[in-house]
Amino acid sequence: MSTLALTFFNALPTWRPLERIKITLEASRVRKDTIKELSKLTDKDLNDIGISRGDIRFIADKHYQDIVNDNLKGWV
Repeated sequence: MSTLALTFFNALPTWRPLERIKITLEASRVRKDTIKELSKLTDKDLNDIGISRGDIRFIADKHYQDIVNDNLKGWV
């Protein structure tokens, strides 16, 4: 009986919605941290790395999309 139950549960597909929620929450945290860290830099420091203050949110959002987008897995 236990072998039958074990075979049944091993045959079930993994429940991806929980994995997606975890990835989305982690990506949101990374986006927030990116905005916070880049906002701490002076305009001169930002200019030295080639971005302006107005680009901070765009860069953070782009990074968020790279993490969340399933099509890019293994490439980013």
